[in-house]
Amino acid sequence: MKPTSNAFLRLAKLTSLPVLLASGLALTPSEARAVSAIVRDLDGDGIPNSSDPDIDNDGIPNGRDTNVDGGRARSGPYKGTYIGDRILNGDPAETDIDDDGLADDSGAELDIDGDGKADDSLAETDIDGDGKADNAVNELDIDGDGLLDDSPDETDIDGDGLDDDSASETDIDGDGAADDSPSENDIDGDGKSDDAIAETDIDGDGNDDNSIDESDIDGDGEDDNSIDESDIDGDGKDDSALNEDDIDGDGIKDANDDDVDGDGETAQNDDDDDGDGVSDVDDSDDDGDGKSGSSDKGGEDD
Repeated sequence: MKPTSNAFLRLAKLTSLPVLLASGLALTPSEARAVSAIVRDLDGDGIPNSSDPDIDNDGIPNGRDTNVDGGRARSGPYKGTYIGDRILNGDPAETDIDDDGLADDSGAELDIDGDGKADDSLAETDIDGDGKADNAVNELDIDGDGLLDDSPDETDIDGDGLDDDSASETDIDGDGAADDSPSENDIDGDGKSDDAIAETDIDGDGNDDNSIDESDIDGDGEDDNSIDESDIDGDGKDDSALNEDDIDGDGIKDANDDDVDGDGETAQNDDDDDGDGVSDVDDSDDDGDGKSGSSDKGGEDD
């Protein structure tokens, strides 16, 4: 939130007591800071920004306002006056879209655009309030922090304060659907289905899924080659399940895939074809199709 240049309005943002300001009673800097710590009320209507459905009182609800904390007030003590900033919600320079005092990338910020919908709610389809649906192909920065979702520098796509590669981050794109849920078919919210051939970076960490540098395709914090990783592509199907026919989620059926586990190594050079953490020589189901030994007619199992 960039403060307005008008000293009067800048002070007004710090308090929900516009009557005091209007009467000319001044607050010392220390008093203003103390009040600011208690409440922020941009339009002076007595409703804190954190719960005000129209923070700038411009007549546009926060959920439809492309600049939540800046506009011309239509009523109240600042009627007819432009209050707040002129920075659009999706602008990298905007670090506190709803001017509630919580940085948009803070773990304590649960509703970045102040529309009354929790960022991880199924009902929240536009986390940063920039007018682009979070799962739209042209939405390249879901949380509006200025870092592209597929950038190696973007470690928190939905801006919830949890690292995308952390085991505690179970909903990378903040759409309310758990990353390992069968109903979650777009983990990083880039508009591309996780099993689409065009989706080359399922968790949106900037590393191609078939890159040697990509050790956690679905971004669940479990190494793809770990014995504890039972669902490499995060599609809700166990890698050894009979109905899992695309372990790494690259859109190529495992029977036709020379790199079943998506680790960048072809079957000829990979000592753990299905990425289950068990060496092929000790694995009764080394292609991860759920069939073992002589019962497997179509894979490479011995």
